[in-house]
Amino acid sequence: MAEVKKEEVKKKLEKKFNEALENPEIQRIYANGFVNAMGVGDIMILLQNSKKPIAVLNLSYTVAKTLAIKLGALISQLEDSTGNTIMTTDDIEKSLSKGVNK
Repeated sequence: MAEVKKEEVKKKLEKKFNEALENPEIQRIYANGFVNAMGVGDIMILLQNSKKPIAVLNLSYTVAKTLAIKLGALISQLEDSTGNTIMTTDDIEKSLSKGVNK
């Protein structure tokens, strides 16, 4: 019974993604950096591409926390499946600065 429910949810999500991908009015954004800030009522994320601002994303605290948890789970799944640990931008920056200081 739980398997059937899981499959239904998966199909609904796939349908939502496909509809979004086929809709030319939905904006697609690629970011390779970000800066985040916290206000009194929400989280603001400034998305960047090559250190240039490209979009601002405002999220409620609840949605921001849920997104953080779900993204973490996706990355963990990728790391477990591949046996590779994905470096964060902070890790890369730290490693690069060590090389420069030699």
